[in-house]
Amino acid sequence: MKDKKYIERIILYILKINRYMESVTDEESFAFNSEKVDAVILNLEQIGETAKKISIITRNIHSDIEWV
Repeated sequence: MKDKKYIERIILYILKINRYMESVTDEESFAFNSEKVDAVILNLEQIGETAKKISIITRNIHSDIEWV
């Protein structure tokens, strides 16, 4: 059941990104906040790295998702 843990971890990364973006009002204010940009990019990278670990079986079951 490693896949369940991976998916839970991905969800946590998504929730963190959403929390970081709550106060963002426009693209420009986001672009000029380097800490926020770095935090979002880091979590997106973590999502990608974690998604690579999900088994082929789970990927095939959920083939509607565009896996990394």
